[in-house]
Amino acid sequence: MQERRRRPESRKGRPTLTRERIARAALRILGASGPAELTMRNVAAELEVSPRALYNYVADRDDLLREVMAVCQADRPRPRLDPARWRESLGDYCRELRGWYRSHRGMLALAHTEDLTYLVAPGHLRADDALVGFFLDIGLAPQDAYRAWTITVLQIAGFAEVWDSWHDHPPAGADPASWTGLPASAELPHLRRLAGEAAAEPPDELFESVIAMLTSGIAAMAG
Repeated sequence: MQERRRRPESRKGRPTLTRERIARAALRILGASGPAELTMRNVAAELEVSPRALYNYVADRDDLLREVMAVCQADRPRPRLDPARWRESLGDYCRELRGWYRSHRGMLALAHTEDLTYLVAPGHLRADDALVGFFLDIGLAPQDAYRAWTITVLQIAGFAEVWDSWHDHPPAGADPASWTGLPASAELPHLRRLAGEAAAEPPDELFESVIAMLTSGIAAMAG
């Protein structure tokens, strides 16, 4: 049987184009410039090829987004959750999921600005299904298991989108340590004081507080 020829890793000193390499170039653009700059032309420029070359691998922008989502989901940590030690294993998974959101900066903004639901493949939901199943295994009722999944994902995604994004990529001249998450004009003295105390904590310590509150809330649901 004739062996299948493998595509060379590079040609003339440049990496060979693949759907994954094109998707990862799109992710770099998302992270650096946001959804508005995610165009076929900009992706081609990132890869130093002509826009026409991309169409040998992706049919159009929708097909590009489909591959971007596939690459993101392939990178997503798989839950390793143990109901016998649910607090510790849930905390570990929250930390891994936070890292995933941080390394795929811009995807949440893209989901806010464009409807991506029609690009979701069944396999993309396996990690979420596993998390809901875990909450069922620790004794939550089906409705509460769904609520716990929703709260967990929103808490982690929100932390990465707001706190981590600010600290990882602060605007020029900004001091991440002084940011409270509130507009400077907000006349909310008590809220500004509490937010200022939270901002004084390093993001990792603040995230541990988020995990502690999350697990306490889930424990209350479980009774």
